[in-house]
Amino acid sequence: MIPHINLAQVLAFRGHHVTILTTPLNHQFIPKHLNVHTFNFPSDQVGLSSTLQNLSSAEDNQTAYKIWKATLDLKPQIETFLQQNPPHVLISDITFPWNFASTLNIPRLVYNLAPIFALCIAEAINNCHTQVLPSDSSLPFVVPGDLPHHVTLNFNPLSTSFHTMASIWLHAEEKNTAGVIVNTFAELEDGYTEYYQKLTGVKVWHVGGLSLMLDYYHRRGTSSQKNHVGHHECLNWLSSKEANSVVYICFGSLCRLSKEQYLEIARGMEASGHNFLFVLPKNVNDDEMKEEGWLDSFEERMRENDRGMVVRGWVPQGLILKHVAIGGFLTHCGANSVLEGICEGVPMITMPRFSDQFLCEKLVTEVHGVGEPVGVWEWSMSPYDARREVVGWERIESAVRKVMKDEGGLFRKRVQELKEKAHKAVQEGGSSYDSVTALLQSIKEMNV
Repeated sequence: MIPHINLAQVLAFRGHHVTILTTPLNHQFIPKHLNVHTFNFPSDQVGLSSTLQNLSSAEDNQTAYKIWKATLDLKPQIETFLQQNPPHVLISDITFPWNFASTLNIPRLVYNLAPIFALCIAEAINNCHTQVLPSDSSLPFVVPGDLPHHVTLNFNPLSTSFHTMASIWLHAEEKNTAGVIVNTFAELEDGYTEYYQKLTGVKVWHVGGLSLMLDYYHRRGTSSQKNHVGHHECLNWLSSKEANSVVYICFGSLCRLSKEQYLEIARGMEASGHNFLFVLPKNVNDDEMKEEGWLDSFEERMRENDRGMVVRGWVPQGLILKHVAIGGFLTHCGANSVLEGICEGVPMITMPRFSDQFLCEKLVTEVHGVGEPVGVWEWSMSPYDARREVVGWERIESAVRKVMKDEGGLFRKRVQELKEKAHKAVQEGGSSYDSVTALLQSIKEMNV
């Protein structure tokens, strides 16, 4: 939701009237200065509690599917609203196949939160019909096609539900869309934008990083709306640590890890000898994790030697990654987290869990070389699927040590170069700033 809200803010700051369409329980997350219209969430139609309107509230595949299905069932309400209040353009998430161009003559732009790199991988695999599978399943899958880089995957996309995810993306872009908006900057995906546009004929607008662009507007005084983020205790703890000495560990709002996996992460971090800030979900089952006593004893040891801090629930990730003490980011490789890590110049330890996270990992490790993988081979479409594989603490320790030691300084050198490009991109005359201008001009031309 954050990148969607940020896009709305950027377009509003550029002088345009923006209305966010959402549901009552999600309204609370949207800044008050933005226009919002809510629709009744059809919970009853799918047998869902009225208190569940966001995937982050789901704990299993069945509930998540019902939320997604109910969201798709909003289409009639949305169509009626658009008919009565016709906008110049509809910008919708790539997971929604809605298109009102033919019925209401309203142009549609797709907003894809994954990098265009991920769409290129999906297109390359979708267009491949003769790929020979590795005889050894432990060997990486080489992505076919004339991509700008040699890219491999740790799983076989031809024998998993990967095609389901890819088909959702490709179906969305084929539904008479006027283009794709992505929250990255052109320099991060050099070569892939051209590859994608040539292959599909679909226009791409890189408008990211949007949070950086908002910061730029605030510094220039373009907007009177400031980001108010409450001070968090973890920031005080970070300020007591030396520069580049702390590993930040966070797996986002949707990932669900087993108690065994949390234990392996804890063991790996303790064995690494490095300081760390470990974020656990607010709804993590403490009773289950404490039944063997390891969590209590682990936290107590970390407090005694002041090496680690465990936090539950929401944290100000942007401020954490900006902090001078952060030297590495153990991440699930969600698109937002990857972009934030790059924009703040933090090298990454990659541990994807599901969906496009496995593709974002390759942008970090194989394309730009700003991170080290722990080696996750089990792909899943859903964050709620049970995992057969538990990543051992030794692999976690090894990857953490490699990134934090950064022998030769290549990790930090490369990511600092990308950070500088990201900050230049959002300033006036930068690639993302100009892309927003071109996007707005294109919307005007669509309506002419």
